[in-house]
Amino acid sequence: MTQSLFQPVPTEMLAAKVELRDRLVTRLERQAVRALALRKRRQYHPSPGVNLVGIGIGEKIVDDRPTSELCVKVLVARKYPRGKINRTDRIPAEIGGVPIDIEGVGYPKKFVLPNQQRQRPVPAGVSGSLTFEAVGFQYAGTLGVVVVDTQQPGVLYALSNNHVLANENRAAIGAGMVQPATLDGGRPVDRVAALDRFVPLVYNNEPNQMDAAIARFDAGIAVTKEILAIGALTGSGDPTLNLLVRKSGRTTGVTEGIVRAVQFDVFNVVYEQGTVRMDDVMVIEGVKGSFSRPGDSGSAIVDAQGRVVGLLFAGSDTVTFAIPIRRVLQRFRVDIAT
Repeated sequence: MTQSLFQPVPTEMLAAKVELRDRLVTRLERQAVRALALRKRRQYHPSPGVNLVGIGIGEKIVDDRPTSELCVKVLVARKYPRGKINRTDRIPAEIGGVPIDIEGVGYPKKFVLPNQQRQRPVPAGVSGSLTFEAVGFQYAGTLGVVVVDTQQPGVLYALSNNHVLANENRAAIGAGMVQPATLDGGRPVDRVAALDRFVPLVYNNEPNQMDAAIARFDAGIAVTKEILAIGALTGSGDPTLNLLVRKSGRTTGVTEGIVRAVQFDVFNVVYEQGTVRMDDVMVIEGVKGSFSRPGDSGSAIVDAQGRVVGLLFAGSDTVTFAIPIRRVLQRFRVDIAT
């Protein structure tokens, strides 16, 4: 039986897929515990109850070449020679005249952004938060960029938002910071820094110039001055209209955007303690989809020359808002670590 890829899938092919799936469901259920144990150890076994990844309709492949023929497609973790498989475990070559093609693809697993995982040495662009003990709840933001004290060149800090590192003015100086964030599994043993300074936020649409805080890295914590998946930085710069920028954040990883407005005063940004007004910020629009999502707060905005131009603090479904970075650096008397 042959069927073009460009024709509707015939009912007999769908029926063959369902029949094969139902044959194997009992084995999958019966061997679920064994399958989990083997997969965690990255070990393989030819039994379908362990080896099966999934069943669908796809293109038949012969000798690593596509044939343009539809078939029931069976994906397995590892494809074994027929002689290595017990007769009762073998998947048939066809069902009711419908061909079956088997392909090995490895074990599937959920994808977790590296930005949300524990990283050592600690880079910028990764998940971070205050400890649970400091705030009493779990959450996540982004450690945006590593900065260096202008008066003490050997002292490094993580720069992010007040609402990420200071809990909207409520955290005590010296509160511990963990990487990854508590929402991503961070525990006391993951502590990397302590809150050093923050610029207080004011609410009810009183003007703010920044949502920013810095945490001093603890002694003995290995730190890299790079931003994860972006790389080394060259310094700081100013945002300009239509500037192409990137960011690496906890939730959406690396995204590209374009600065669509500058010297923008944004009102009624909802924080836990009230509405916030932020003056003279930039507005960024994503090149492909959203530039940022919740959890990306604190990300550094970087131009094509590797200069940090902004600090992300808020956004909507379609645009992102960021504070010009030089304003923040001057306030804390720090420079971008390069």
